[in-house]
Amino acid sequence: MEREGAAPADVGPVHERADSRRKRLRLVAAARQVIAEKGLDAGVAEIAARAEVGVGTLYRRFGSREALVRDVLLVGVAEVRALLDRALAEQDPWLGLTLFLSEFSKAQTVNRGLHELTAGNAAALSPELHEGTMILRQAIEELVDRAHLAGALRADVTWRDIVVLSLASAQASACMGVRATDSQPERTAAILLAGLRADDGAPRLPGEPPTDLLA
Repeated sequence: MEREGAAPADVGPVHERADSRRKRLRLVAAARQVIAEKGLDAGVAEIAARAEVGVGTLYRRFGSREALVRDVLLVGVAEVRALLDRALAEQDPWLGLTLFLSEFSKAQTVNRGLHELTAGNAAALSPELHEGTMILRQAIEELVDRAHLAGALRADVTWRDIVVLSLASAQASACMGVRATDSQPERTAAILLAGLRADDGAPRLPGEPPTDLLA
């Protein structure tokens, strides 16, 4: 449900003044930066400071910190959906899966807020985010089904495996004195994809695939 009297973060009221629009856009840009760096607990003081406005301006425009975070996350969900649309548009299902896993892994690595959203319970944040997440799940399942039908993806890998594997780089910045470079998400995705390709001689995966948390 939309907040009374409010407009989407990137649209704004029809008759919004130019100075008000500039402040709103600065707040949205600042919120995206802070949420990417600090996660869903991003504070209003830091967001307002980066936007060079007062905290009161943030509350007047968005009503609450949670509403601003929600609006920013909805933009992130829309960007992931656009990525999935590009992946599904690929004629080669394997190239589509490669594109999605590589880019989604990178996005979660550089955006802590997106990582926390996808790893958590979107329904607890807002009905809109829950609905958006469910749409993403359906698109990922379609992407994996295409790869299976093409015989490119090993049959015992599920779409749920793919979403779990996309987190492989998200918290892998350093280990045992070794530090990952900025290209690690792409390298990790490439290593994973090498093991995901269909191979009649490969042993069956152990254990059971991931299960659903979302209804």
